[in-house]
Amino acid sequence: MHVPEAGRTADDGRPRARVLACLVLAAVAVGCVAALDPTTLRPGAWTLAFIASLVLGTAVGTALLAVARRWSGAALAAVVCGLQGIVVLSVLANQSRAGGVLNVVLLLPLAVYAAVYLSRRQCRVVMAALVACVGVVMGAVADGVLQWISLTALPVLAFLGTSEVVLRLRTHLEGALASLVEQVATDPLTGLLNRRGLESRLPRAADAPTGFRCVLMLDIDHFKAINDRFGHEVGDEVFRRFAAGLAHETRAGDLAVRLGGEEFLVLSTTAPDQVSDYAEALRARAAEWMAEWAVTVSVGVVSATAGEDGVARGDVLGAVAAADECLYRAKQEGRNRTVVRPWNDARPSDGVSTSVG
Repeated sequence: MHVPEAGRTADDGRPRARVLACLVLAAVAVGCVAALDPTTLRPGAWTLAFIASLVLGTAVGTALLAVARRWSGAALAAVVCGLQGIVVLSVLANQSRAGGVLNVVLLLPLAVYAAVYLSRRQCRVVMAALVACVGVVMGAVADGVLQWISLTALPVLAFLGTSEVVLRLRTHLEGALASLVEQVATDPLTGLLNRRGLESRLPRAADAPTGFRCVLMLDIDHFKAINDRFGHEVGDEVFRRFAAGLAHETRAGDLAVRLGGEEFLVLSTTAPDQVSDYAEALRARAAEWMAEWAVTVSVGVVSATAGEDGVARGDVLGAVAAADECLYRAKQEGRNRTVVRPWNDARPSDGVSTSVG
């Protein structure tokens, strides 16, 4: 079974853009104070260039707050590099460039930001730009090559070391979170998705199409009798055998879920004209998977009619309830059979077809 990747749905771009906006606007505020001090900036073109950078920074910071979710990682990396350029400008435009070198410390939060919020590749680009910026700044105050190397090496090592530590911590944290999410979303006995896992695989918007065109509810017949006769260890093995077969037989793009107990759910992209055959094939194959214990399954199916795009996220629960009613009917009619009906506004008893094993 192929499970669509959940993706990083929790991060829609707002937090990282807002943090960067705060850094930009804070830098602008500090720059405005410096621009008001006549003893700080070199007069003429340097002052004009620095003021222009503050105006641009204000515009960028405001834009980050206004349309945060639309900023890609590459755009944010470009903004970080631009801020690094402003730091360089603040040093070169300072009347005392040696004193202005203190501004290099402003590169540290940018390095940490890149390590926390940007991709590893984007972070590397930012770090390369940071090294270049430090080299330019130190070149403006160093008396010789050896002094330039020593002055450049110290902040570069500090910034790169800090960003690398943060990157590694982030990698470990993301791995731990991914493992935790997988555990929370997976049934520990069968390895299939559970209810929480199903919800995480569906789109967020209630009216968003899921791509699924039929819903199958499957129930292992007389499972309590299996536990009573063979014991719970065999019962667990029946679950595992059935789940493994279900995962293998479901199509790419389908979702197989253990709802609880002996009830299982399949959301499938199968076309409406193939649903009955598909459901019957699963029922027949299930009897083969569990032939050792002579176990069968009942199946209730709800299918989109021809021309429908499928079930929207908000309709999934309704489709599951309708499929459950079909499953109940299959049990009433003797079990080990499939009951199918279209997914529409008809009553559950209308348009039903039954296939018996």
